[in-house]
Amino acid sequence: MHFNLVWEYDKTYICIPNGRFMNESKKHIIKESLTLFLQKSYKEVTMNDIIKKTGLSKGAFYHYFNSKEELFKEIAYMVFSMGTIDYSSFGQKSLLDFYNQYLENVCTSFQRIANLFGQSRKGDLSFNIFLIIFEAISRFPEFLKLELELYNQEVKAWEKTIRLARLSGEIKSQSSNRQIAELFLYCNDGVFIRFLNNNKSSSYENDLRNAFNVIYLNLKA
Repeated sequence: MHFNLVWEYDKTYICIPNGRFMNESKKHIIKESLTLFLQKSYKEVTMNDIIKKTGLSKGAFYHYFNSKEELFKEIAYMVFSMGTIDYSSFGQKSLLDFYNQYLENVCTSFQRIANLFGQSRKGDLSFNIFLIIFEAISRFPEFLKLELELYNQEVKAWEKTIRLARLSGEIKSQSSNRQIAELFLYCNDGVFIRFLNNNKSSSYENDLRNAFNVIYLNLKA
């Protein structure tokens, strides 16, 4: 499954699987319906809920979407796209430079999502936005495939930089390149979970940077 970041919504890049640009009515349906899926699960949200929330007639809705399922999938693609990192823009000077660029991109992704809700602080981000991803993966096989593809792309990008860092003498480790790559990515997952549970008293960016620095220093030893 492949997708493109093809249009901008409230300064947030959105994923459209078929590459089509959207008019304002369709954008309105997506944004208003997103708030419903943040409050309730896919199963709990009804067509009547969507019609009432968007203020449109059923005919107007079906002009843009064939079903609730199609709408939810497009919203899920949108959320996936906002968290996708473009590794092709990264420099390859060092592992240190690479993971600092990664940190910048991750924080930018959080800000994109915050902008979608008109929030100025990344710390205000609701965990419910990620529940949409989890539900999409569990309910629709194509999203599980997409998640695995994105993860493998990430691992390969990290492996490439780690291999170069090892050849240049920047790092030393008995672990394989893949093991080190997954260590950084798993670390990100762990810090993220802690951030969600305690985001009022910690900084996700600072905590992740500190964790990455510890891994890096041990690789240099």
